[in-house]
Amino acid sequence: MSIVKVLPELRAAGGAQMALDAGLLETADDVIARRYTWAPPALSLGKFQKYEPVPGLPFDVVRRPSGGRAVLHGEGFEWSFAVAFPAGALGAGARAGLDVAKPYDVVAGAFAGALDALGVTLDVGRESAYQRSALCFASVLRHDLTARGEKLVAVAQARRGGRVLVHGSVLERRPPDELAQVAETLLGEPWQGDGLAGAGYVLAPEMIWKRVLVQLEAALQRLAV
Repeated sequence: MSIVKVLPELRAAGGAQMALDAGLLETADDVIARRYTWAPPALSLGKFQKYEPVPGLPFDVVRRPSGGRAVLHGEGFEWSFAVAFPAGALGAGARAGLDVAKPYDVVAGAFAGALDALGVTLDVGRESAYQRSALCFASVLRHDLTARGEKLVAVAQARRGGRVLVHGSVLERRPPDELAQVAETLLGEPWQGDGLAGAGYVLAPEMIWKRVLVQLEAALQRLAV
């Protein structure tokens, strides 16, 4: 019997996408995974990231239930994912619920296994020095995935009532200039990151996600033993 309940892929605006992720964090009683795309494009901000509203932008601006920095989302250059874990899904005992690294390890590990199976050679020792950047893809943290110096997968986490939500973004290629340039002006720094294409890979999102789900199921099966 499968541990992971997979939701249908959803194409929707940023507000609806973040409301669904927040709802999973509040109510998930099973391990739930979903892949989604943003239409129209949107800029998502970390929960505590400062922002002064600006009218007339070519994309929506929304807040994530997790922390972190700004991510530019949109069809054709990026797709997103979320995995919600109910209390106890990542191991038994009081300390299991306090282990911040475990959810990252499980989800990022599933992506690493999937990309490796598809021929992507991930960088080793990929964490970079901390940078005061407003843009998520401008620096690399411990659980982010990179190849040939390009950040491919960014992950963030939120926790509430014993549940954990890990969600993130897969950058396929550089966003269109008309979006990237506005984001640069809004956040005061140049866009960085060409994602999978910059590292020399072109992979169908559905193919990556299918293999991620296999890896995620296997990881949770091992934890359940």
